[in-house]
Amino acid sequence: MSAGTMRGGRARVGVLALVVAMAAAASAAAADRFVPADPGFVVANVRQAVPDAGLRTLIADWRAAPTDASRVALATAFLERAHALREPMYVGRAEAVLAGAALLPRSSTDTRRLYAQTLQYRHAFPEAEALLDGILRESPYDPAARTQRASVRLVRGDFDGARGDCARLLGGGGSRSIALACLAESLAGGGRLEQARALLAAYPLPANEDPAAQAYLLAMRAELEERGGSAERAVADYSRALTLAPRDDSIRAALADALIARGRGSEAGELLAIERPSLALLVRRATCTNGAERDRLRAQAISWLDLEAARGDAPHLREAAMLYLSMGDPGRALDAANRNFALQKELADVRVLARAAAAAEDTASGARLVAWLRVTGFRDSVAEGILHVAPRG
Repeated sequence: MSAGTMRGGRARVGVLALVVAMAAAASAAAADRFVPADPGFVVANVRQAVPDAGLRTLIADWRAAPTDASRVALATAFLERAHALREPMYVGRAEAVLAGAALLPRSSTDTRRLYAQTLQYRHAFPEAEALLDGILRESPYDPAARTQRASVRLVRGDFDGARGDCARLLGGGGSRSIALACLAESLAGGGRLEQARALLAAYPLPANEDPAAQAYLLAMRAELEERGGSAERAVADYSRALTLAPRDDSIRAALADALIARGRGSEAGELLAIERPSLALLVRRATCTNGAERDRLRAQAISWLDLEAARGDAPHLREAAMLYLSMGDPGRALDAANRNFALQKELADVRVLARAAAAAEDTASGARLVAWLRVTGFRDSVAEGILHVAPRG
């Protein structure tokens, strides 16, 4: 549920990345190290890695007195910067600060919840959920932990479990917009798409709530409209959501997907042309371009995926599947999409698996996805069309 700008310094960082890549390639002893396919690929953004004044103060406070309060303040700041600056290294820094304390018997709720957030980023969903389970056994009315657990369960396709958490959120203590959007998503995942759409259609967007909460409700309303076949209304709501939360890459990616599906690739390309895009945005932009620019973007995306593998990071399997599909490699796309679907089952995961199975003409993968759709009741007009699923009443 799911600020800042990045300007200047890119040329210097690009030169540094090129020097590092050339040095790695020249060393015979380092033959197994990662070398970007794109000479302009940014291996490390040194400017972003230097702590700002606020971080320096928090780091000094934590080192001087490594209390729970100083640990939580520093980890929170790292995670905020990871989101605002699109710099995943800050998630790793937050994890390093939290890991030593999060699993101790008497660790604080905030320490464990923030650590669970870093685990989510690494796609360690069972471990994250276990931490949140422990928090909620001790504090059943903790809205932050309950919202976070609902999010983990929705990503994993545990719609029944998520529905219980979302319903509890409606009891108070948190954002009503988030609670309703959460409940609608869980209902739609469990076979009650029209009920979920009606729920959000009947709820007026509150002007006094946090913009991020309003954006989440609008984005969820857009997703349900899109799944039900109302693509133009979905585009309108995604656009409103992005206006409220312009740094939310998940909303930007969803809007781009909806535009591309409507044959509005040039608009999607403009939407995705931002400075230092995430991999999710980079891969999508590659599908909206042609010629040398498309080749450059693909090379940069491949370098990104190779770097993840070299560092042992959680791989972006969804984006890998999308990239391989756009490159005409259905076999690799299907492998990535199947491995991705074992971990997460959001709308984009369902669709990329459907497309990969169809492109690879793999009837077994398609049949497994159809079986999952029938068991859960999950409905999506696009995936059903790709898989030739008969309309359900």
